[in-house]
Amino acid sequence: MTRAAWHQPLKIWRKHCYLYPAPVPLPRSRSFWLATGIVAALTLLFSSYFISYLTAQQDALLTNAEDLGIMDQAIWNTILGHLFQQTICNILNDTNCSSLQGISRFALHFEPILFPVSLLYFLWPSPKALQILQVLIVASGAFPAFWLARLRLRNEWAGAAIALLYLLYPAQQNAVTFDFHAVTFTAALLLFTLYFMYTRKTIWLLLFAILSMACKEEIPLLIVFLGLWSMLFQRRWRIGLALVLLAVFWSGLSLLVMHLSSPTGYPLLASRYTYLGSNPLQVAQTILLHPLHILKEHVWEHAHATYLATLLAPAGYLPLLAPWVLILALPSLTLNLLSADPGMYSGIFQYNAELVPVLIFSTIEAMVLIMWLVQRCQMAFLPNDTSLTLPRRKARLLRGYILVALLIYVVWSVVLVDFAHSAMPFAQDFRWPRLSEHSAMAQHFMALIPPTASVSAQTRLVPHLSQRLSIYLFPYGDEQAEYILLDVTGDIYPYSNVRAYDGEVKKVLLGGAYGIIALGNGYLLLERGLPPPVVLPYSLST
Repeated sequence: MTRAAWHQPLKIWRKHCYLYPAPVPLPRSRSFWLATGIVAALTLLFSSYFISYLTAQQDALLTNAEDLGIMDQAIWNTILGHLFQQTICNILNDTNCSSLQGISRFALHFEPILFPVSLLYFLWPSPKALQILQVLIVASGAFPAFWLARLRLRNEWAGAAIALLYLLYPAQQNAVTFDFHAVTFTAALLLFTLYFMYTRKTIWLLLFAILSMACKEEIPLLIVFLGLWSMLFQRRWRIGLALVLLAVFWSGLSLLVMHLSSPTGYPLLASRYTYLGSNPLQVAQTILLHPLHILKEHVWEHAHATYLATLLAPAGYLPLLAPWVLILALPSLTLNLLSADPGMYSGIFQYNAELVPVLIFSTIEAMVLIMWLVQRCQMAFLPNDTSLTLPRRKARLLRGYILVALLIYVVWSVVLVDFAHSAMPFAQDFRWPRLSEHSAMAQHFMALIPPTASVSAQTRLVPHLSQRLSIYLFPYGDEQAEYILLDVTGDIYPYSNVRAYDGEVKKVLLGGAYGIIALGNGYLLLERGLPPPVVLPYSLST
């Protein structure tokens, strides 16, 4: 084949792929400022509500050792000179326990954004500071959602509706309400990255790409896709290549740091994928050689298919109409679907925060596609016959009605999902976190524990005791810790059944190493070295 023979089809292909030229700016009219004010008000309302909700959760003992307790201890240790040291882990069904002396958090995840976050603890060393910071950062994502939708749909009010969609999106809210995680920041940071990529603001693009990658070790894979996407659809070859190279460098740095920090030489949570192979090459080989099996077990299987539906349903499944955008979610989505940990594809934890920006962008692009098709149909069916052609004003009105219908559809879809299950006050299962008499009693028992003593405690108690060098999630450390604090009426995680939990508590009480300091209202505070109880308290004696 001659050069000319293949060069012409290549030019045609490149022309069709050039979907995103430099955007035409819109004037900042009165409508723009009014819509901006509405988005700011929605953002303020979102922030106020979720700050109140999350801090109430902490007061009501409804937060968890994994991961608010972990993050609080790691950041508190950092300002004391113990770099992201943590001792909290799940000894029963995870691989994040190495020794009672603990590990660096970098053995689990590469999250250098926690360095600037730790500075907050010089002003206010409290888990509530992390909760508030997380809400404020995530809430800021409403603005790039607004800006991006406004430019793509050429309408300020459409931008405001998409900002509302972002704030109501269940995957984003589930990440915000589940304790604290650095990766939750990416719900907003990646939206800023997408916006600055679309508007070709290179410095801001690189800045927010770096901030996003600093949130978790898997984000560089998504940035690689962004770079390739920009090269293909924007023809920004140098910037796209720069993003790819930056992401590859960051991945190498994260793997090196995690290798040096891990006591085993590899990330402790990598075991979630060892069923596919012992190294990345074997994992890739398994996926490539057995694609139908992978699809059957990790896509079409009921729990995985339900997970995909929970991601797409809030946007009315419109993201499926923009696969050239939705593909940006492929790296993170693959990690979630292939994980041996069901929590990663449950749709209710922090693992989906980085997917929300892609879902928002693909929803916008699906609307752009529909509006383009409507316009093409108008031109095709009513081309030149002036007796049939709609006046230009009526044609614009028709497109406006269709856009309004699409916006109502997605907002209604997300509200329906939120109504079924969410942290929103209109949800059918909503309960405001309240400090019960039982929860208030816990403060009395915790006050009896010296601030420097090592403690093994149940999950809901750990975030209130985590600012110490040695704090363990019961039953971890229940043979070595100086104190053990239990709530036999509370959440028994990581145990999945009461019988196993009761058996462990009996073992501790009958082991002879611990005696009871205080008990009451379901709480047991034990101290190492005291005489063991003669009679077992509560129902544990049955």
